[in-house]
Amino acid sequence: MKTRIKDLRLEKRISQQALAENLSLNQSMLSKIECEITIPDAMLVSHLSRFFHVSTDYVLCLAEERLSADLLLANDMFHLKKYRNHMSLYQQLNPQQQQACDSFLRNMLGISEPF
Repeated sequence: MKTRIKDLRLEKRISQQALAENLSLNQSMLSKIECEITIPDAMLVSHLSRFFHVSTDYVLCLAEERLSADLLLANDMFHLKKYRNHMSLYQQLNPQQQQACDSFLRNMLGISEPF
């Protein structure tokens, strides 16, 4: 079964070993999949799809589009939910804690001016 795993990996400039470690996979197994000796299971294809931000169909060479509209919408909804959760947590902080949080974020981002 042909996949785009190697192309996606090289595009991202990541080694087989690094990708395998990220996916909790043996590097030799990843090599066999890239060489089409072994077929990836559905769970691995799903993990690869999320890692490379492409559809599973794209990973499996079943589509030329990297992302479907449904996947883009689902991704947007996931992030919106996450941001709403972050805002809810932030709003629960008192003004002094909010200021400390703002300061921490500016420091992490290397921004010296307030938001």
